[in-house]
Amino acid sequence: MRRTWGVLIILLMLSAPLVVACFSPADLYAVEVVLNKPGITYDPTVELPTLLKVGEKTFLLRVWEDEYPHVRVEIPRTRRLGAYWNYSGILLIAESNITELKELGWELKSLGENGSPMVFIKGNVTIEVSPPSNSSRECTSDRDCSTGGCSGELCLPRGEAAKVVTPCVYKPWYSCFELTSCGCVNGICTWKPNENFENCLKKHGIDPSKVIRIGPSRVEATGPSPEELSRALKEFFAVFGVNCTEIEIKSGSKEGYAYNTSQVDAGEVIKAALKLLVEYGAVEGLSEEDIEEIAAVAEWGKAGPNSHIGWYETDKDTYAWIPYDESKNPLLVRCGSAGNGTGGEESNTGNLGVKNSSEAPVSVFGEETSETASNSTNSTCGPGVLALFSLLVLAARFQRSK
Repeated sequence: MRRTWGVLIILLMLSAPLVVACFSPADLYAVEVVLNKPGITYDPTVELPTLLKVGEKTFLLRVWEDEYPHVRVEIPRTRRLGAYWNYSGILLIAESNITELKELGWELKSLGENGSPMVFIKGNVTIEVSPPSNSSRECTSDRDCSTGGCSGELCLPRGEAAKVVTPCVYKPWYSCFELTSCGCVNGICTWKPNENFENCLKKHGIDPSKVIRIGPSRVEATGPSPEELSRALKEFFAVFGVNCTEIEIKSGSKEGYAYNTSQVDAGEVIKAALKLLVEYGAVEGLSEEDIEEIAAVAEWGKAGPNSHIGWYETDKDTYAWIPYDESKNPLLVRCGSAGNGTGGEESNTGNLGVKNSSEAPVSVFGEETSETASNSTNSTCGPGVLALFSLLVLAARFQRSK
């Protein structure tokens, strides 16, 4: 009898669908909206474009119906022909360096905040400087660092500074610390370098590299040709006092997403897509207020079965346009794709529900962008169906044996 009940319990556990938080790398570069608000209707017979132009940028537009209309905008993947160069090592970018680069015609497109890369562009050349990875990062701001040691001669992470004990012997070169401050540089707590500080250390016979700690950065550069990229790199690094005489440039093709998510406003892109659907007559009942509310919560990555935006109940028992995983009691139980382009990083898949989709690569700003579509279906995860059937059979036998 006990064995029978044990089998029943195990099978009951197996019969429940496995809870899997569905995720695809492509979702990080997409925004998806489910138009499930009462009163909104969708006409699948309306022909819609599969490419959406917003300003000077082009995005993929996907529209399909799966109980409710789904609208998805996505940054396209491109294969660029050109020259490439990368470097991993020490590179400190000070405010004076940025000023000098701007005077030479370089544009700073991204400030490198919250761990994102700094992006410098001049002509057809782009240089991205990424901070150290999270695993090697000690700090994200100056507040994470503090001085330590008997004479305050150390600059360490705030949690470690109070634990370190040093001999209470004041050395003459400690006066150089008055010319700088302890802070976060490239993810490392260190004395911030500047010309006066370094000259002071040298005057006392101290090697600045023994006092100033700088975390490694990763530099990636792209350009249309090896010659143009080489000239740009030499000019760029000359600002930092690095005279590169030999730079090994690689040429060929490189596949990746067309735009950095930090450079594109997801709200403006989904707003343009929704207005286009209303303009074409494919969607009715979606007000300007709805579109503005959706745009206000839109971020790249709000896509897929669990993170898409929809008309859902909030924790305050009201309804609003919010991401599904932030709604009241979301059931994150679906796995596999849901007809929304969550097939994988190398392809954009989904049941488009549009008349003029094409399986051939489409030219976007002179580059080939993959727009291949394949159908996908919803599925129940795990061996739940078989286990449930076995459970019913076993329960029937148990009843007969009583």
